[in-house]
Amino acid sequence: MRARHGHQKRGRSRARGERGDSLVEVLMTVVIAGIAVVSLLYGLATTINLSGVDRSNANVRTLLTSSSESVKSQTYVNCATTSSYSPSSGVTVPSGWSTSNITVALVRYWDGTAFVSTCPGTDQKLQLVRVRVVSPDGRADGTIDVVKRSSS
Repeated sequence: MRARHGHQKRGRSRARGERGDSLVEVLMTVVIAGIAVVSLLYGLATTINLSGVDRSNANVRTLLTSSSESVKSQTYVNCATTSSYSPSSGVTVPSGWSTSNITVALVRYWDGTAFVSTCPGTDQKLQLVRVRVVSPDGRADGTIDVVKRSSS
């Protein structure tokens, strides 16, 4: 009798060990793993996107500096317009950019007390020139004001 009784114990313990996981447990594991993977991919995509924006912003700042120096070095034009100065002249643009990303956004004229939008009857030989740089993808842009003075 004992041998039979021992055999039943082994059979019961084997059945208990082969039970496995329930469908609910497997589904919960898949859901939790899915959420973790989606979170990681979202974080990675955000990092890549922000890296591109930072690179564009750095290029805009560099081009603003170079463009402002270019405008400063050009000959003063009496009652200049936005097309009188070439902010991209002599400026090296990054790969994927073009000189059309660099423009003169406005020119203001000194009237003796303030910068105004229309050229006074007598040019006071002082202008505020606003240079604008926009990244090719439009995610970064910046402006810088340059004050030009006539040397004569």
